[in-house]
Amino acid sequence: MNNCNFCNTPLPLEDSLFCPYCGEKLQKEDSCAVCGRPYLSGAAFCDRCGTPVGSDIPRAASAGEGVGSSAFDPLGERDDHGKVYHTRELPLGIVYEDWALIHGGGFQMGAPDAEVGRFCCERQHQVELNSFELLKTPVTFTMYDAYCDVHDIIKPKDEGWGRDSRPVINISYWDALGYCSWLRKVTGWQIRLATEAEWEYACRAGTETPFSTGDNITSDQANFDGTIIYGWGSRGIKRGKTTPVGEFDPNPWGLYDMHGNVWEWCSSEYEDDYKGLELLSACRAVDNYNPRVVRGGSWYNVPGSLRSASRNKLAPDLHFLKVGFRIVRE
Repeated sequence: MNNCNFCNTPLPLEDSLFCPYCGEKLQKEDSCAVCGRPYLSGAAFCDRCGTPVGSDIPRAASAGEGVGSSAFDPLGERDDHGKVYHTRELPLGIVYEDWALIHGGGFQMGAPDAEVGRFCCERQHQVELNSFELLKTPVTFTMYDAYCDVHDIIKPKDEGWGRDSRPVINISYWDALGYCSWLRKVTGWQIRLATEAEWEYACRAGTETPFSTGDNITSDQANFDGTIIYGWGSRGIKRGKTTPVGEFDPNPWGLYDMHGNVWEWCSSEYEDDYKGLELLSACRAVDNYNPRVVRGGSWYNVPGSLRSASRNKLAPDLHFLKVGFRIVRE
């Protein structure tokens, strides 16, 4: 196994185009910039993905670039007012409308003492955040499979439930970071996982109740084990598997499946009592195998696990059929 020339981290693939940990470009001479396959002798295009020979990986947007700037964007070009006037075709499974702008602000993170199902690790405290863009849905199999196809990575199992618009599952924290790094390199977007604080802020969407739906949630509003009653709620159904993203109404900020369907990896390291790690990303701490935060609950969980303040943890190298992820674009 080769190591990255920049951070010396072992690379997961021999033909890695970039380091999934430090993000530095690792393109090899006489190989495709998009999929890594060596060029055939005399070829004008890559025989795997069709990229013209000699093409370079698009540069990443520099600090401060964004909508309406000169930053490279594979899905289109924008005028000075941010309006798209040209669209390029790349098989990413993501379009402009898939992003929601989350305006910065302050909120009370955690749960009040009287909230049903509250755990001691959910201490309330004031948090201030900057603006960011969040994918409206969890990353789907369509989105993640595009990454696997490019790198000849074995695709994660779908448990027989179907792929396409269902949220990708059986993904470790490191897998999620590899996808973020690839998408960052091929698009120029500043892609990452949300911190734990950003995730709860977006999930609450300005609400202070246990769920963005109010004091309760039903299996008509989210995918979870609805046979278990929360508080004074009513009994519902248990589907026993993931559902395609966007099947239920979004929260007040236009985000789908923030409650249920799959737990979502956050970039933050987990700590029992909030001391500041909820505001930080641990994605560059590649030698740190402490648990990372997962949020939102899943198709398997009871409603109390879907609360906006509910939190859980997993070792970063583990993957489960209940866990996926969602991405931020800065």
